[in-house]
Amino acid sequence: MSFTDLAIYIVLGAASFINILVPISGSAVVTPFLTILTNPHTAIGLASFYFLLSGVIRVPLFRKDIQWDEVRALLPISLLAAFVGSLSLVVINSTLLLVIVLAFAIYFFLKLIKLIPSFHSRSAGQYITGFIGLFSGFLQGAGLAGSDVRNSYLYGKNLNIAQVHGTSSLIGTSNFLLATIVRLFTNQLNVPDLIPLLYIFPFIALGTFMGRKVLYKLDKKTINIIVAIVMVAIIVFLAKKVITNIF
Repeated sequence: MSFTDLAIYIVLGAASFINILVPISGSAVVTPFLTILTNPHTAIGLASFYFLLSGVIRVPLFRKDIQWDEVRALLPISLLAAFVGSLSLVVINSTLLLVIVLAFAIYFFLKLIKLIPSFHSRSAGQYITGFIGLFSGFLQGAGLAGSDVRNSYLYGKNLNIAQVHGTSSLIGTSNFLLATIVRLFTNQLNVPDLIPLLYIFPFIALGTFMGRKVLYKLDKKTINIIVAIVMVAIIVFLAKKVITNIF
């Protein structure tokens, strides 16, 4: 294992830890980070598999907090949309996809520093629930940040952070499993592409477990500052890659 590989594993393990503590989509950090290292199509496919592995750990850890009424309302339409999203990725130009990933990274950075307000729906009806399931599922199927939309909806229904993690992780893991299968069958990814990520599994497990342990104990302001610094660095590197691709 090279030093670069070890650094990547540690960063992705840290992302698993941070994502438990800070209510921001993992795709805001992980997908842009992988996009810096490889082409955007491969990065999104690898990120989907990473989130699938992360969900395998997270769902059992938060199993007692899963709100099954919300799962039944959101999961079916979310899976359908994830299937469509995983197919749509093929037709998107690599440079355009890179710009989309950069735009999402900038959006979540602005949201993290409170320049963009969070959406909280406290009185969601059937149509709003359907839209949330559809939109978040499509984004996750396409490898973009869909959990943020779903998490904001769940927070708006007065679920606590553990309940949101449990419920959203189960739905998201199902979406990423379906998306990974679709990508393998449509040759967007190959099995050898996924093997290196299996080495990350212990780092994901450690990061998720530690995050669960300190969920209500760590200073959120400090964590937010760390995440903001990481995201600024990612945005800078992504912007440089976009400029290089265009010119």
